[in-house]
Amino acid sequence: MTEKRLFSILGDSISTFEGCNPEGFRVFYESERLEATGVLAPQDTWWAQVVGALDGELLANGSYSGSMVEGAGFPAGNSAERIAALARDGQTPDVVLVFVGINDYGWGGADAQAAGRGNALPVCLDAVALGEEREPGLAPADAAERFGAAYEAMLARMRAAYPRAEIWCCTLCPGRVAGRGGSTFAYRLRGVHLDAYNAAIRNAAARQGCRVADVRALGRDYEGLEGTHPTARGMRQFAALVLRAMEAERASGASTVLAERIVEAAMSPAAATDAPPSAETCEEPSCIGCPHAGATGSQWLLACNRDARNC
Repeated sequence: MTEKRLFSILGDSISTFEGCNPEGFRVFYESERLEATGVLAPQDTWWAQVVGALDGELLANGSYSGSMVEGAGFPAGNSAERIAALARDGQTPDVVLVFVGINDYGWGGADAQAAGRGNALPVCLDAVALGEEREPGLAPADAAERFGAAYEAMLARMRAAYPRAEIWCCTLCPGRVAGRGGSTFAYRLRGVHLDAYNAAIRNAAARQGCRVADVRALGRDYEGLEGTHPTARGMRQFAALVLRAMEAERASGASTVLAERIVEAAMSPAAATDAPPSAETCEEPSCIGCPHAGATGSQWLLACNRDARNC
């Protein structure tokens, strides 16, 4: 019998679940949020569904709620501590699934996260030295480029730590507020389009020899409680999109040790999804100051209420 491959997960709040992350890591899916989202057990998460569909076994989930890729140190995704959290009990992963970056997009950069006192600030920062707390505004013009540099540094550190591991990078996917009949995602929250961040992910992965599960290219939304954190249905939708995106990458000729399992998974019920088509209808340069924006301050929401007819 073939031994199951060991999978590790690197992500943010979307990939956390109580009891599944290292001690001290911030978790979103716990307590009352379990009932609110319907994500009641680890097997309801997107990552558990993908690992199961690929006949793998979870080794470690090093996800941290609120974390960005960019940052001066832990818990930033490119920190040594986050990479080390992908191993456990002397074992290293065969496959790493990476789904992180939505907080980089939401804040618009590490400087804004620090100014707005985000809940996953690098522990090395001195809050007093940061000065007065400020509400973040527009992202700098080079925000996506800075993100890309941090993302590539994260992958380089990961490849150095786990040279035999196959690394899959998921692009950022728009969520849709639960109960809404149309797309709600804010594509230019701080003036830099979501897809500039996705281009940075693709480029960083290519330069570091990693695979891309390009869920964004499938043009679908997943259901999110407030447009970001998946409900149980949203978890199923996103898991199916990841499996489809992995199959698209394999079919394009990308070499992968998971080829046989990906083909089987792509034809399984787990890959069936009711995720609705994405639609970008707003052409405003940013959401800052827009009366339709869900929120753009330190408690930002990636939601647009321009068409509330289906609320």
